[in-house]
Amino acid sequence: LLMAFPMVLAGTALTACVAFYIFPYGWSFNLAMTFGSILAATDPVAVSALLNEVGAPPRLKMLISGESLLNDGSAIVFFTIFSGLFLTELGVDDVGEDIDLSTGIALFCRMSFGGALIGIAFGIGLVFILYCLNRRLSGEENVLQ
Repeated sequence: LLMAFPMVLAGTALTACVAFYIFPYGWSFNLAMTFGSILAATDPVAVSALLNEVGAPPRLKMLISGESLLNDGSAIVFFTIFSGLFLTELGVDDVGEDIDLSTGIALFCRMSFGGALIGIAFGIGLVFILYCLNRRLSGEENVLQ
């Protein structure tokens, strides 16, 4: 799980280098990085199907699912940053923003940690609601007729 972010960044950069230097489209590097961020997120469906076939433990399946969520989140943050840079490069008024390295790191941290905190808050709220419903709807009081 610690390598989810760096590997998505590396996949984004390598895909962008291929798109920038090899593709014959004449893209700018910001557009190539936007393209790379779209393709960098991995799809765990094939891996999960393979793990089911070989009989891997459920813990490994959960670990791969969690890693996939981190990959997707990192790819979304990279897409937001690089698409903003590309749209600024186009020169359209009120579209995109010019992001330097420190602003990009701050934006990444805000989106990553902010999303995690919102997820934790909603999770705690849901657990509280389920606890209250479980007490109200105990098994002895519910009779199906």
